Amino acid sequence: MMKQYNLLNHIVKVDKKSFLDALNSGRRIAITPEGEIVEENENGTLPPQLYIYAGKPGSLTGNGVGRPTPLSKILGENYEVRDEGERVAISADKAWERIVEANLPRFHYLDVAGEGIGEFSDKELDNLIWYSCEFGINYREVAEHLEKSVDGTVLCIEHLEPYRFNGCVYIDDIEKARRVAFDFIVSELKRRIDEGAIDTEDLEDEEEEALRFFGLL
Repeated sequence: MMKQYNLLNHIVKVDKKSFLDALNSGRRIAITPEGEIVEENENGTLPPQLYIYAGKPGSLTGNGVGRPTPLSKILGENYEVRDEGERVAISADKAWERIVEANLPRFHYLDVAGEGIGEFSDKELDNLIWYSCEFGINYREVAEHLEKSVDGTVLCIEHLEPYRFNGCVYIDDIEKARRVAFDFIVSELKRRIDEGAIDTEDLEDEEEEALRFFGLL
């Protein structure tokens, strides 16, 4: 099952010394939902996971060009940083666009309020929907099954009243996710065939191609 972090109420706690050391380094950093500070690799990339922040923070002391940045806005205007003694607390509920941008190279799908899920970034996973949608098995059904069945991370902003959900998802083991999604779709199609909802003797060409793809013809 995936870990879900609703940034509307999830406050990220970071060790204060580690946070200040990262600021003083002057380098680009990233912060995980668990409060771990991660630095870029030698090639300028980050380990594959989701982050609530990725970028170059401001400076608490300033420099010859810029003025000092207060701690509360050290990560940018859309983040709120508070000193809590040995830790700093980061609120990221107003930084959704920044979070999506920071995770663009890594997330496996984006769930947008009013639009839903438009694609899986993994081509093999996305290809399954190309065939399963012939029988109405869509991104939403497969994604909900994956979120219950495989490990990963859901970063989201979820409002209950009125209900609104924006989320991005990273899957830890994409090869396992492909197998789980394939098996889920096959199971659903078999059930519909057994119940008579799918008549294998009366198929459109695209439907026949889809069933052959899933090994059901």
